[in-house]
Amino acid sequence: MPESSTCNVSLRVFSSWSDVSAGQREELDWRNVVTEAEQIVGYPTSFLNLRWLLNDEIANTAIHLRKLVGTNHPLLKSAKNLLIGSKSNLQSVGLIILLVSKAADLPHNMMDQHTSGVLHTQRALAEIVEMKRTGHMIHKTMANLKEKEKHGDKYKDLLYGNKIVLLTGDYLLAMCLKGLGGLRNAEVTELISTGLRDLVEGDFLGERDDENNPLPSKPKASNDLNVRYQWESEDNLGKLGSNDYLGRGKDEWLLRTMLTSGSLLGKGCQGAMKLARRGEQMERDGYILGGHLAIIWQLYLDVRDFFTHPYSYSLVGAPVILAIWEYPTVYSYILEAKLEKRPIEYKQLYYAVRATRSLEYLTLLLEDEMAAILKISDRFPVDDARNAIQKMALTIHDETLQYIE
Repeated sequence: MPESSTCNVSLRVFSSWSDVSAGQREELDWRNVVTEAEQIVGYPTSFLNLRWLLNDEIANTAIHLRKLVGTNHPLLKSAKNLLIGSKSNLQSVGLIILLVSKAADLPHNMMDQHTSGVLHTQRALAEIVEMKRTGHMIHKTMANLKEKEKHGDKYKDLLYGNKIVLLTGDYLLAMCLKGLGGLRNAEVTELISTGLRDLVEGDFLGERDDENNPLPSKPKASNDLNVRYQWESEDNLGKLGSNDYLGRGKDEWLLRTMLTSGSLLGKGCQGAMKLARRGEQMERDGYILGGHLAIIWQLYLDVRDFFTHPYSYSLVGAPVILAIWEYPTVYSYILEAKLEKRPIEYKQLYYAVRATRSLEYLTLLLEDEMAAILKISDRFPVDDARNAIQKMALTIHDETLQYIE
């Protein structure tokens, strides 16, 4: 776990912001932060998903969504989030890539190829990455129809919804591939393609329950300090991490997070640096910044999920995984349910996790990630875009801290 001094370092960095006072930070509203960021990059990314929905192919499938009303098909919730916007599922990845692109500045020989300090190819890449993540997210809304009789009269409608899920998700992913080809940059194409590979691998990492929900790995007995997941220094074109990190608490959670969100966002930022020819060091900085932003975002989602849904939170979320690593007896709540083939007692597990020091470790991890974001983002020279990135991260940080406290 991070040392307590990390918290003090992070707080000292926070206090150096001359344009954001302590009182203003408390009042930072997510929508205001996003609106300010969109003005900086000169692009209303909040309307990006709406533009997709106006596409003839997507619009035709959207018409059939009416048949799913009343069926509780998971696709309905995702469609609602796409229309109204949400902090869930990291749906502002495109905006983050645009901010990182502008924060890095442009070479003088490319000044005629941009709008508001962002290259046209970088804007296209931001759309591609956001579309790729959205397509993958839609694919994950497949309804489980294993027990046909359980759904009764709604079975046919749910089956129809699954067909819409497959067609819509496949269409968006196909559009991504077409867009990547249009960039005419083989290195960026390879980079983003491996990001999709990581997304898929994240879906199959570790054990799953009968509903295909991920389960945490059994905690390993050894506490080898040499076995730590150092994602910042690994070759991200190859396989990320390894199964050796499963059952190792924070390392397992970091690996899961990098596969399911950090890799694609980090590689999107790295790809934007490649398109601007900013050099290997700035490319690596872009990847690391994107990765840390995904990590702090996932930490927020896990903490919010745990405290607001004590009967249905993620079992591979940070609160549970950190508690299991520190107190292996907590894993018995999951193991016994699995052996007895019965549902997990979420409420009992919730109180068991709350009784551990996992919340303290969550706070340390949160401060550690915030400090890392501030440190790496300070390497980007353009002030307004850099400050917007930091404000987004700080808003997420503050909301997460409110849940923990």
